[in-house]
Amino acid sequence: MKVAVPSNDGINIYKGMLGRAKKFLIYRDFPEGKFTLIEERENVFEKTLQHLKTIDVYNIINDCDTILSASIGKKGITRLENKNVKLIFAKGKIEEQLKLIIK
Repeated sequence: MKVAVPSNDGINIYKGMLGRAKKFLIYRDFPEGKFTLIEERENVFEKTLQHLKTIDVYNIINDCDTILSASIGKKGITRLENKNVKLIFAKGKIEEQLKLIIK
C-alpha cells in the first residue's frame, strides 16, 4: 500500500484542504508492519484556484492507492472515490495516524 499525506511541515497532516498543502509525503508499508517515507513531492497547485483542482492534484499522487488527509472538498471526495482511491480522514501527527492504519 502507498499512502499520500499532505503536509506543510513534514510532521503533521495538513489541516486544510488536500490541494492547499505545500507537499505530499509518500509512505509505503513494508512486511515488518510499519510505514516508511519513500518520497516527498511538491504540490505545484498549492496556491492555484481552478476548476477540478482535485483531479490536477491527484495527478501528482496517482500511484498511491490511499490518501490520508484532514479535509477534501465534497466534489473532490466523489472524484477520488470514482478513481478507487481509499480516503482516510484524520488530524494530528502523521506517524501516529499511520500506526492506526496498520491496526
